[in-house]
Amino acid sequence: MEDELKIDVYKIMDTSTPAGRISEDGGPSGESIRNLMIDNWDKYEKISILFEGVVKMTRPFVDEAFAKVLETYSLDEFNQKLHFPDSNDGIVKSLNDAIKLRLKIIKTREEREQQP
Repeated sequence: MEDELKIDVYKIMDTSTPAGRISEDGGPSGESIRNLMIDNWDKYEKISILFEGVVKMTRPFVDEAFAKVLETYSLDEFNQKLHFPDSNDGIVKSLNDAIKLRLKIIKTREEREQQP
């Protein structure tokens, strides 16, 4: 297993204001970032997400790129694998808000599925 994968959001998205859940024209999107993380999950000890150059991200982008990882991996696995070394307060708040909302969505879905 390799030590660390670095994902540079600014370089991949080619903008200081990443937006978009999925790409309709084949360009990068939140889904692109998430797929890159999930595809490399078992290949690296840790995955560092770099935000240098990113000023602001849209809520749908943050949900699709990061919070939806919780559809595949637990919060503990998320916290152990993913690192955000250069995130500022605004990015941390965006990530936390998206994660809380996604966990609520997952919990509600599981509760519905358990109802007779």
